Amino acid sequence: SPPELSRRGGDKMAKALHSFDGTGRVRVPAARSGLGPPSCSSRGWTALGRHYGATRTCRRVPAPRTLALGSTENEEVGSLEERHERDEKLKAAVGDFPESVTVSVTSLPSRNLRELVASTHINAPANMVWDTLTSYETLHEFIPGLAVNECVERTERGATLLQIGEANTAVGFRFKAKVLLKIEEHVNGVNEGHKFRRETEEGRVRDITFDQLEGDFREYEGTWKILGGDLEESCKLVYMLRVKPQPWLPVSLVMMKVSQEVKVNLACVRMQAEATKVQV
Repeated sequence: SPPELSRRGGDKMAKALHSFDGTGRVRVPAARSGLGPPSCSSRGWTALGRHYGATRTCRRVPAPRTLALGSTENEEVGSLEERHERDEKLKAAVGDFPESVTVSVTSLPSRNLRELVASTHINAPANMVWDTLTSYETLHEFIPGLAVNECVERTERGATLLQIGEANTAVGFRFKAKVLLKIEEHVNGVNEGHKFRRETEEGRVRDITFDQLEGDFREYEGTWKILGGDLEESCKLVYMLRVKPQPWLPVSLVMMKVSQEVKVNLACVRMQAEATKVQV
């Protein structure tokens, strides 16, 4: 206890700081004088507050000891070992494709909000890339890192998609995040004024936008943008993501891992679309 607080008062204060009312807040009993426990003076309470950084009512902050945020109550795609084997095969199959993917990350005005833009060229018509990305039920078959991939609902112009992504980090954490996404298909691209509309877009553009309805991020939204015509032999794929992790997560670590995974994911989409072209 601080020197200005009696031992008895310090013991009672410690008990008070560990009493929760079930709402996620710590409740400190009011003293007869209006501050602190009965045996704690106002002066003692002030000293203890300075010592521990405490306040009379403080919100409990989740301990950031792990990055494993997602629930595993949903049906996962195989066992952890099977998913690891699948992911390693996919990463080996794409070869040097990820090297052709460009990625940039920009800090936006809102605190911890980042915008990631990645792009690559695909030797397949735009409609084949569109069909590849809108096969929501089978995305886990060619995109690594999906522990859960469930198409909850199909609509006329989109879907509701539940995904749990997982990845190992270089510092020993296993990152796991759950998102429930609202998917909207824009066969003629998003409208003018839309946050993911690019002024430099020319020719035929299609967008598949996604927005988090529920999940482990403060914000998570973006689009898959396909530039090119159905009669052209190739097209350009652009992935745009605006993401804000939870405040207790290290933003730089999250974005570093997301950038790495996005490069592989775009390479896998390219591999899948080009393989479909060969089959046709």
